[in-house]
Amino acid sequence: MNCREARSLLPLFLDGELDGRQLRNVALHSTRCAACEQELQQLERLQDLVVGYVNTHVETADLSQVWAGVESRIAAVPVPWWSRVRARWDARDVGWWPAPAAAAFGMAALATVFLWPASIEKPTEQVAQNAPIIDNSASLDEVESHVGSMAVLSEPDTHTMVLWISDDAIDSPADFEEVP
Repeated sequence: MNCREARSLLPLFLDGELDGRQLRNVALHSTRCAACEQELQQLERLQDLVVGYVNTHVETADLSQVWAGVESRIAAVPVPWWSRVRARWDARDVGWWPAPAAAAFGMAALATVFLWPASIEKPTEQVAQNAPIIDNSASLDEVESHVGSMAVLSEPDTHTMVLWISDDAIDSPADFEEVP
């Protein structure tokens, strides 16, 4: 391992974020290279200063109102209705009578679904039948661009026009020139 590779890994070495092989290589290199060893010692001193500064300020910080502020902003977690019903069902001693009542309710719901008249129009179909047809077609007479990649797609049947300009070729804001 050379100095350039070792120096790029020194912060990770100090934080213990290297895998075993890289950790061993950086440690071995820094014991043999005085410049890298000195840089490692400087990083360690810097880390000690930062940790000391943060610890002294954390110890003096007043955190007594933090929980009250957090608690006031926590939204209640919505519980699904079926979970609330199940919890109430489990908490009560209701006996055997709800089972026949639930079966009767289910049969009534099924009868309603199957016997409901099928000739009722859906509201969206009524709106679609009564909606006026609007012609919103557009035309494009001329396009000027300093960009090399541009495409125009026009569908006369659906009155659809798509103008696609790729900005991949733009290198700087100076490439945008105002066209009179």
